[in-house]
Amino acid sequence: MSLAFTRRIEQIRRRWWVVLLFTGLAVVAALASLPIHATYVGKSTLVQSSPGPSAEFDTMRVTGYAGLFNDRAIQDRLRESTGIPNDVKVEARTVAGSAILVIEATADDPIVAQRAATRMAEAFAGDINPAGEKKLDYAVKDMQDKFRDLQQAFPDVTAVMNQATSLQAMIQSVRDSQTNSLQDLQRQAGVTKIPPPFGQLGPAAAGGLLLGILAALGMAAVSTRIRSSAELLEKTGLEPLVEVPDARSVRQSRLREDRIRALADIVSSQDSPKPLVIALTDSRGARGARGIAEALAKMLAQQEYRTVLVDAENDASEPAENARSNGVLHNSNLVHQVLEDRDVESLKILPWCGLFASRYSRVTRERIVAVLDKLRSGADIIVVAAPSIADSTDAQLLCAAADFTVLVVDSQSSRAGDVTSAVEVLGKARADVLGVVLIHGTNGRSAGSPISTQRNSPRASEEADKGSGYPDTPVGSSHQ
Repeated sequence: MSLAFTRRIEQIRRRWWVVLLFTGLAVVAALASLPIHATYVGKSTLVQSSPGPSAEFDTMRVTGYAGLFNDRAIQDRLRESTGIPNDVKVEARTVAGSAILVIEATADDPIVAQRAATRMAEAFAGDINPAGEKKLDYAVKDMQDKFRDLQQAFPDVTAVMNQATSLQAMIQSVRDSQTNSLQDLQRQAGVTKIPPPFGQLGPAAAGGLLLGILAALGMAAVSTRIRSSAELLEKTGLEPLVEVPDARSVRQSRLREDRIRALADIVSSQDSPKPLVIALTDSRGARGARGIAEALAKMLAQQEYRTVLVDAENDASEPAENARSNGVLHNSNLVHQVLEDRDVESLKILPWCGLFASRYSRVTRERIVAVLDKLRSGADIIVVAAPSIADSTDAQLLCAAADFTVLVVDSQSSRAGDVTSAVEVLGKARADVLGVVLIHGTNGRSAGSPISTQRNSPRASEEADKGSGYPDTPVGSSHQ
């Protein structure tokens, strides 16, 4: 199965309600146009009366009669003369290869159907036949006049009788040549019961299903939503580094861990001459950078990289009560004093909560670089959870100061324009974009594996005033 076909199937699956809506509307429309109870078809047959070997001519004439009967104006006139209501459907058809004309009437009652067919057949025959009968009467009268003239001209009885015999034969021949006459074949040819045509609902549902599929594909083509890696690549030209599912089940949790591990391998494999700084920021509509950063930092620490997680996301729900933390940008020498331990060995966190909300004047690229340089002295990899690139100018400074930046896109809320705009802003800030991470159904800290919030004990805090938990000497290798 090709990738393009798989993508189309996924687009249809995500918009199943569109397909269901069109299918339902088609079925409802079919039900509205179909009778919900049985109907009855009454029949009356007429036949072309001309004798002799003129079957082909008679068949053509009967076909003409059928077309004449089905003319709306003719039917209205016949209905008026017979009292057949308009809700009774009448129609004429021919029997293939014969001179038989069948008049059919469809009604909800079998008696009404038969009566309507019989009356309409009689009325139509009475409407057609007088013209031919009038011509026949004129011909017979003309021959009779000639016979009387012969009697007066030829008093010889024998001669007159011979002429009389001849004239009678001619009159009979004229009567037999009445080719325009319709005669009753079966005045009441019977009634057929027609059950409700529910079988027609199948084609209607199939048509609605097809229209629904086309509508779903059309909506996918014009939509700017990013639902999958394929749509991200198709609409933005960016192929995600990893696609991280929401951990709603055991299977998804395992898959999520595998994707975070893959991201950690991508980050740790980057060629960097010094301890690596990787920043994660959200595109507009996404709120998953902080959670992905936490999960990534934890995974790197489990792989025995000395990791520092810089929680630089602007979260107003966490008050900035730590004075040393608020002074980090002002005095980078305080960095190692405010590092906090977590329940994962080789992982520390630098809490910057509330800083950007109250210290705008202190946020400069030079001060950020100074803080990161201090962290590099005791870490292998520094993971920065930056604010959204669409909502904060501070995020541009953080991403520009980092070695690489990862843009987080949320499949539930991010648009193609949000992603391309974020990449453009990062480019203008001279940030090196490593790639994009696509997340599904994750927000805030829930996007990553939770990290214990153990603070340093009072004794540890006292020791932190003397220096950091890591040695102050630079680390030559990124991985011990």
